[in-house]
Amino acid sequence: MTAHEIRPELLYPDRRLFLDYVASSDSAVRLFSNPPDGFAEAARVRQERGAPREPLADALEAFNERIGASEASLANVARLRDATTVCVIGGQQAGFLGGPLYTVYKILSIVRLSSWLAETLSIPVVPVFWIATEDHDFTEINRAVFLEEDGALRTISFDWRERGRPIEELPITPEVADAAEQALARLSDDARIPFEPGEDNDYGTWHARIWSRLFADEGLVLVEPRVVRPLCGPFFQEALRRDEDVTRALRDGAESVRAAGYEPLLDADRAGTLFRFDETGARVRVVRPADHIDRALEKPSNYSPDAALRPILADRLFPTVANVLGPGEIEYHALLRPLYELFGVPQPIAAPRSGYTLLADADRQLVETLGIPVERLFRDDFDPNAILEAAASPSVRSAFDGARDGVRAVLEELRPQLLAIDPSLEPRWRQTADHVAESLDRLEERARRTDLGQRSVSAKRVRRLLPLVRPAAKPQERVLSLVHVASQFGVEWLKRLPGSDRPDRFAHWLTTIRGGA
Repeated sequence: MTAHEIRPELLYPDRRLFLDYVASSDSAVRLFSNPPDGFAEAARVRQERGAPREPLADALEAFNERIGASEASLANVARLRDATTVCVIGGQQAGFLGGPLYTVYKILSIVRLSSWLAETLSIPVVPVFWIATEDHDFTEINRAVFLEEDGALRTISFDWRERGRPIEELPITPEVADAAEQALARLSDDARIPFEPGEDNDYGTWHARIWSRLFADEGLVLVEPRVVRPLCGPFFQEALRRDEDVTRALRDGAESVRAAGYEPLLDADRAGTLFRFDETGARVRVVRPADHIDRALEKPSNYSPDAALRPILADRLFPTVANVLGPGEIEYHALLRPLYELFGVPQPIAAPRSGYTLLADADRQLVETLGIPVERLFRDDFDPNAILEAAASPSVRSAFDGARDGVRAVLEELRPQLLAIDPSLEPRWRQTADHVAESLDRLEERARRTDLGQRSVSAKRVRRLLPLVRPAAKPQERVLSLVHVASQFGVEWLKRLPGSDRPDRFAHWLTTIRGGA
């Protein structure tokens, strides 16, 4: 693979707080409890504070055995029973067949950071991925997006009559199975294997098995909220009892973010509440916290945290030394410091996940042939048509420019004579002039395509560069699905993706994968 590192401001120009954080600017860094490189101290604090290790490990062991986890993953679950072990954790919704590419990049970042910290700190560090199947935002998880050869985006999706209920209750319905078959039909037999559902799988278990298969050698530990909610009664009860304190803590965090010159990403007056599962199974916000204090302790499986409380809960359960986060997550975690302090949970280090933009060999060769600076691909003013215009041979452009001048001169010379014969011939003269101009344009376009083709430059492929690198005007990793890339390259490329010597630091790589269309 070849790789070129891309500056973060080209990818996330509107994420000011994130950009300042990865640049180690004090205005952003001071919003968090730990500096970005403070792993030794963060690990020491976690080892001293402890966590409910035995019941957590029991729950994780049962779940990871059920999804067919590798010996390496089960060994890591066992390590969590040891008081010296810490973990690196990250989470994401259960996107269809692995979801957009950034999810797998987040997991890869978790695995690599864990390995690096274990070597650097000389302590056991376990990689953990939290699959947010308690979420009820169905439209976040029900689709896979492919890029067709003509540059069009194609979405394969499914519906669910019970939308509004948590994703953990979604079975593999005929609609889900049909959408999966449509998507997996694009993959080779070998590439399909990690994505195949089992006969008894519900959607969440199927999703967990995908990651368990892909990261078996790395010992990834998987967790779903339903696996650990029975352990969360005391936390839920405390969150409900201290509802007003939670709001004040979030307001303090939001004010700190504003004082640093940024805009808070969470609404402090709305965030920080629990959800409950009502009698229909729908996930709804708790409106009267006092009414649920005792119920939450008695039946914790009926409750779940929102986006603000979920990190606090996860880091109270796990001995977390680092949270691997995307750009938006870093921005909302920036206001959570007072909330961590309120619950007495050490805030882990916010570690930015790595990212990638993938090109096939032919795409990279095309970029090099055209002499396009790679960073230009990420700029808003990247125009494939302008690239094609500039790539045409000067001799072709000159010849057609001369032909137009000559034809225009002949027609202008003819016009007075026609009008002298019959002024009503003026419209027919203009029609002829327009027709000749259009014919020359078409001929020039064909000549340019032939000329470019003789130099191995495909106009169709040049125009496809824009939706490939920035589909729907977004980074590739946020739109294109993992199974789209698997349909072109299989899955072996994943372990060969480049990384830096410091996986705790942000990096985004334009990466060429050998082979592919």
